[in-house]
Amino acid sequence: MQIYLSTLTENDYETSLQAIEAAFKNVEMSNHDEQQLVNKIRKSETYNYELEVVAKNDAGEVVGHALLSEVTIEDEHAQHVALALAPVSVISEYRNQGLGKALIQAVEERAKNHGYETIVVLGDPEYYQELGYECADNYKIYAPFDVPKAYVMVKFLTDANRPSGKVNYPAAFN
Repeated sequence: MQIYLSTLTENDYETSLQAIEAAFKNVEMSNHDEQQLVNKIRKSETYNYELEVVAKNDAGEVVGHALLSEVTIEDEHAQHVALALAPVSVISEYRNQGLGKALIQAVEERAKNHGYETIVVLGDPEYYQELGYECADNYKIYAPFDVPKAYVMVKFLTDANRPSGKVNYPAAFN
């Protein structure tokens, strides 16, 4: 069986939301509303469809999804544009085959091509460390809400700019 990664198209909107919902259905650390978050992000002013990737099986069904959206990292001196990786989803039958990693690498490459330098993610430190993410607290980057520091991760796509400060999420995340 082949899996294909591609940029999300309008034809994939509904099926991607269904796949996201299915992927998080039995996930304990979930609000089970990730598909609603994606829907809000798609309607936001800063949404860029090129930073949304789907994985499809041979039958053309969406089985995985990853999305990057703009956030800011702000300290007392400056505000830096960065990206948040949220959500990443793979339906259960396709997990543990490297698909999540492939989706993340695909959106990271696109982010780099668009000139972004920093990606933040809230997630399992063990998983994201394998993909080159580090504890954001090491760089004095922190979430605007109460979450264990170990779960706030960052990856710098270049050596040029390493911002610090509070991550500000757009209204779609509220």
